[in-house]
Amino acid sequence: MLHSSRISAWRKGTLLFVALLLVMTMAACGAKKETGTEIATYKGGNVTDTEFDKYLAVFNVMQPGYEQIIEQMPQFKEQILQQYISYKILGSQASEDAKKKAEEDVKEQMKQYKEALKTNTELKAAMDAKKLKDKDMENFMSLTATVVAHMNSKVTEEEMKKEYETNGANYATVTVRHILVATVETDQTTQEQKEIRTPEEALARAKEVKAKLEAGGDWTALAKEYSDDPGSKETGGQYKDEKAGSWVDAFKQAAYTQEIGKIGDPVETEYGYHVILVEKRDTPAFDKLSEEDKEAVKSAVAYTHMNTFMTDELSKYEIDIKLPEPETSGAPTESGKPASDAPAATDAPKATEAPAAK
Repeated sequence: MLHSSRISAWRKGTLLFVALLLVMTMAACGAKKETGTEIATYKGGNVTDTEFDKYLAVFNVMQPGYEQIIEQMPQFKEQILQQYISYKILGSQASEDAKKKAEEDVKEQMKQYKEALKTNTELKAAMDAKKLKDKDMENFMSLTATVVAHMNSKVTEEEMKKEYETNGANYATVTVRHILVATVETDQTTQEQKEIRTPEEALARAKEVKAKLEAGGDWTALAKEYSDDPGSKETGGQYKDEKAGSWVDAFKQAAYTQEIGKIGDPVETEYGYHVILVEKRDTPAFDKLSEEDKEAVKSAVAYTHMNTFMTDELSKYEIDIKLPEPETSGAPTESGKPASDAPAATDAPKATEAPAAK
């Protein structure tokens, strides 16, 4: 209940389901061209309803909560189509080295996917219901991995050093104890939130538990009594050796700057007030980073390059979207509401990840 659920899929590197919210690949180079009705054009290519329907089928398997949103919010569907086109464009620009790297990654990702199918009955049932094959998943992975490799290839050492210096909090490894006094409670099924305390009540309760801790109170006992964080209340409020960048911003900054060994003043986040003790923090110099950490820094810079492309370059490709008008009903619409490229933040302890490809 303190981890950010808005961390970009891109920044998680070439995971099994990287960039799920962005794109579905077409068949690999040299495959038979998709047929169907044209629903979008851009300088250098087009998209048919056949290929896009295939994308939506896989998308809805991997993100079942979006199927209803896509049906109800035409602007959301259009945004996904635009993102799909951007990945097709970038994939076509990748160098041979980037394509080779992507091919190696996809082989490993497909091994993980096929292993998952053996035990994940829900995933297999969903794939079967949509009549999707392993090749459909492989095609999806192929372009996403190619785009990841392509954008990573643009990153320079100097850019990585600057990113690390500017956003060091994202890469610090920290062990903390905390007690959360929540202001809201989230229904894990519907994601609806209801207030359980006013901010004033939560702050007073947080100050109360801080005073007890400073007086020598036991973290294990007090976390069980006071904490509303299901991810840590049974472990004395501890999160051990975690990347601060995975936490919501205010908590992350406290974990990065708060004096080690001293209980800080309550920190407010969207979930309530946190009483935090930083037990350990590791912030190595850039040249001492592990390869895994350097890859995380590179992914962050690559994400910036991707954003630059989307905001500054994509319009040059003269995208023309021709999705059919949705059928209208008597139900109220959400016209004019900006579409999101990610679900609303939840209070899940941390975002679900597939194993990283090695």
